[in-house]
Amino acid sequence: MKRTQIVLLALLGLTLLAVQTGCAHFAREQLYAPPVGPIAVPEWTGPEPERVAVTTEDGLELAGLYWAPGNGSADIILVLHGRRDNAGRMAGYVQRLAESGRGVLVASYRGFNDNPGSPTEAGLVADARAFYRFARARGNDVYVFGHSLGGAVAIQLAAREELAGIVTLATFSDLGEAAPFYSELLIPDSWESIVALSRVEEPILFIHGADDDYVEPSHSRRLFRTTCSLAALAIIEGVRHRPNFRLIQPLITGWVDALRTGTTDTLVAPNAVDLDRKPACTR
Repeated sequence: MKRTQIVLLALLGLTLLAVQTGCAHFAREQLYAPPVGPIAVPEWTGPEPERVAVTTEDGLELAGLYWAPGNGSADIILVLHGRRDNAGRMAGYVQRLAESGRGVLVASYRGFNDNPGSPTEAGLVADARAFYRFARARGNDVYVFGHSLGGAVAIQLAAREELAGIVTLATFSDLGEAAPFYSELLIPDSWESIVALSRVEEPILFIHGADDDYVEPSHSRRLFRTTCSLAALAIIEGVRHRPNFRLIQPLITGWVDALRTGTTDTLVAPNAVDLDRKPACTR
């Protein structure tokens, strides 16, 4: 092969690599669609949270919102929001949890709002681990609640850290439901929650809205069937994809209380059209 041909092939390869890299960046932007600007401040119905910052292992400083435990409680619920969402809006939803005296820490991700960096699967998991370390240093037990994409992050976190329990809402079992149709082909992020569940031993409550037409309830059903952990599944009438904490907050706090008292077999789910439970299985 002539030297000119070798040079041309090398240039072609570099061009294709650049195009692929650019497409991957674009696809990631479409997948995560991170909101920009400072964290929005919702209307607080009770005490305002403290603005806190954590530092990831790769040196990024991320902003969060934190209610310290009260009423003698030492537990903290780490909250992971979904795509196209932000820590401020999620804090507005979950402030009901803080009103019961529980500690609540609302995380944010790299590339979201004014945070540095760009979102990737590995990056979001690293971000969750940084907030987990913050919570672990301040509470005895850390529970995690994740909405949509945040539920996938929660499962990945549980595969790496020791949690007291997990709650997911409207979480997908594969990337295809959350990504635009082309993103699966262009980006390396996979969010294989089914695979990660094989490394999760923490008890899990899967919540899904019966009226969710964005991520169908079949995804939570599949996650529930797959896990070998102590688990419960609640399909709630009147809930769509967006968190409806008026309906799901009693279920979340009920699950945490049931885990502490060992009474998950008596868990009650108001407005549930389907409630299923299963014990942990032998791995």
